[in-house]
Amino acid sequence: MLKTYFKFLTVVFIIIILTSTVGVAEIPLRVVVNGEKVNFPDAQPFIDENGRTQVPVRFVSEALGANVDWNGDAKKVTVTLNSRKVVLTIGLKTYEINNQTYQMDTVALLKESRTFVPIRFVSEALGATVTWDQNARSVYIKFDPKASPPPLPTPLAGTTKYYDGIAFNDVTDVDQYGRMSMDKTKEFTLKLANQLSFIKENGKYYIKCDYPEIPEGYEWSLGIRIFNKDGSYIGYNPITRVPGCQIPKEGSFKKEATHIKNLSNIRNFSISISINDSKDDNTGILNILYYLDGSEKWVIFVPYISLYREEKYTDNFDFKKMFQW
Repeated sequence: MLKTYFKFLTVVFIIIILTSTVGVAEIPLRVVVNGEKVNFPDAQPFIDENGRTQVPVRFVSEALGANVDWNGDAKKVTVTLNSRKVVLTIGLKTYEINNQTYQMDTVALLKESRTFVPIRFVSEALGATVTWDQNARSVYIKFDPKASPPPLPTPLAGTTKYYDGIAFNDVTDVDQYGRMSMDKTKEFTLKLANQLSFIKENGKYYIKCDYPEIPEGYEWSLGIRIFNKDGSYIGYNPITRVPGCQIPKEGSFKKEATHIKNLSNIRNFSISISINDSKDDNTGILNILYYLDGSEKWVIFVPYISLYREEKYTDNFDFKKMFQW
């Protein structure tokens, strides 16, 4: 009996050894441009959740001979090569080739302080051909400036126009109810937030704002509340009837905050920014909270329904630029 038991244990042990997985190092991703391997000194390529190879845009673009420009405020990267100009916005599936709007199945993103882009979409948009070798985990990019570039994909429907540098397509950037899409609303409201400031000149306090231009049929909604330490507050917006507290809803303005006499009485600022359609409806609001003592501050985009996640922009927002009182 004991002998049989030991035989059984021996068989179990052998099975465990044979079926156990021995860790094998995964082959790193490689990017090869015209036969030359691209070296990435820090941030490395990876495959995203959509199965697309993401690479730091600058190294691959420069290997192709392209120029790269980064707009941190708009979170846009522009890659230019010969007659092709490709523009991608962080977090958006839409991108542009020579001012025409196209659709990806993934997004460009920020990671490890680098701008990552889906290499196939960008390379093909610039006129290169791309092949993927699964066994070697390698992306091969071939670009011949003398050869005719491959045809572009079919652009999205609608007309794309630019408003203060932000592309807006009258079909793809509008939801089924005629409201501006959430992604595009985020772009515009963040741009306004970067052009709103509270400044002090000659002992007086001012609210300064340059509204970005927006598509016809939409209007800005800007509400500013300045809370005192006792809980009371002064509200500035375009529709208030409180004397001295009404602000414009378009263009540029520099409004003296005459109700502010003693800055030491102020506790915090609360700001709400949205873009409304003709029915006074929107797809989300950008909320900004800032305590003068620095104890609390955040920037959050709140979607119109709870099915969508709130998106935080606190870490990358320039609070010092906005609040200069």
